[in-house]
Amino acid sequence: MRKNTAKYNLIWGGMVIFILLVACPNSLSAVEKTSQEEKQELSKYLRANWKTPEGYIIEKFSQYDIIFLGEFHRIKHDVELIHNLIHRLYEAGIYNLGIEFGGYEYQDKVDLLVTAQQYDEDMARWLMFKFASYWGMTEYIDIYKKAWELNKSLPKDAPKFRVVNLGYRANWSLLGPNTSVEVRKKVFHKGDPDKYMAKVIFKEFVDKSQKALIYSGFHHAFTHYNQPLYDFKKKKLLGSKKNRMGNIVYSKTPDKVFNIFLYSPWMTKEDESKLAAPVNDFIGEVMKEFKDKRVGFDVKGSPFGKLTDDSAYYCLGYKDFTLSTFCDGCIFQKNLSDYEGCTVDTKFVTDENLKEAIRNLPNVEARKSFATPEDFVNNVRKDTNMKKRFRDYGVLPANSENK
Repeated sequence: MRKNTAKYNLIWGGMVIFILLVACPNSLSAVEKTSQEEKQELSKYLRANWKTPEGYIIEKFSQYDIIFLGEFHRIKHDVELIHNLIHRLYEAGIYNLGIEFGGYEYQDKVDLLVTAQQYDEDMARWLMFKFASYWGMTEYIDIYKKAWELNKSLPKDAPKFRVVNLGYRANWSLLGPNTSVEVRKKVFHKGDPDKYMAKVIFKEFVDKSQKALIYSGFHHAFTHYNQPLYDFKKKKLLGSKKNRMGNIVYSKTPDKVFNIFLYSPWMTKEDESKLAAPVNDFIGEVMKEFKDKRVGFDVKGSPFGKLTDDSAYYCLGYKDFTLSTFCDGCIFQKNLSDYEGCTVDTKFVTDENLKEAIRNLPNVEARKSFATPEDFVNNVRKDTNMKKRFRDYGVLPANSENK
C-alpha cells in the first residue's frame, strides 16, 4: 500500500509540476498579451491621428475658445513650445496668450513692451521679477520677446498679439512665522489667486468673445477635474478643490473650454514628495515605438482616456479614475529621462534689487540663506536640474546619470 501511495504521490506531484509549468506561463502570457494589445491599440490610434503639438493646439481652437495648457514648471521644452506657438496662434486668428507668470497690475507695461519699436530686456526682466524673484529663467522671460518679434513683423494697422499676465503680486514680505488667517489675507491681498486669474480671463477674453491660450501650472489648469484635498500624514481624504482657475472658467463655459496636459511626472498617493510617470508609464512605453516623439493627442474619447493609475494621488476621491478624468488632451515631446530644465538668467537678481528679492521670497526660512545674487542663481540652477530632481522624487533611478 505504501508503494502504491508513494507511486500515487509521485505521479500526482509530477502532474502538479506539469500543470504549473504549462498553465502558469499561459496565464502570464495572457496578461502580457492584454498589455500588448492595449499598446497596439494606442500606437494604431497615434499613427492614424498624429499631429505635432503645435498643430494639435491650433486645431482645437476650431472648436474651443479657451484652451488651458498645464505644465510641471521649469521644463525647457514646454516653454519653448509656447515660443513656437505664438506665430502659429496669430496666423490662426488667436491673438491672446494668458500666462500665470506675471502680475495683471502691470498689464499696461506688458502691452507697451510687446508693441514697442525697440525691445526692452530690462523691462521684461522687471515684469518677471515682480511675479517672483526666484523665477529668473530666460525661456519664461522670452515669452514677451517672442510676442514682440511677431508684432514687430506685422503691418502697422494689423491687430497686435497680446501676452496677458493673469496673476498678481502677493505681499510675501508680510509672511512671517505667524501664518494666521489674518496674515494670509494680507499676503494674498487681492484674494484667492485662482479666482483672481479666472476673473482676468473673463474680463480680457470671455467677455470680449476672444479666444486665448492659457499657460499655467497644471493644477491651476484643471477644468472638469477636481483636485483632491488629502492629508498625506494621516492618509485621509478631506474633500476636493473645485475652484482652480480652470474649474471656475469651465463651470461657466463648459462647451468652450479644453484642457491639455503637458506630459510630466505626477504625485503618488504614497508621499507628496514622491513622483512617478503618469498612468504607470504606459504612454512612455507606447512612445518607444516612435522615433518622432513630439505629438499631441486626444485623451477624452480616445483609447488613451481608458488608461488608469490607482497609485496616483490624482485618483483619490474617484471610484473609476482614468486619464480622461484628469484631462482632455495630452502633449508628449520626449522621454522623462531626457527632460532639461530652463536656462538661468544670471542678470535677474542684482545688487540693486537683492533686498527686494530676499524680502519677497515665499519661504520665510529660506530668506536666511540668501545673501547675494549668486545665491539666487544657484537656487534656480538647483530647481532646473531635472535629472537630479527626478532622481530625488523617484521618477528616475537613483544611479541615473546627472548631466
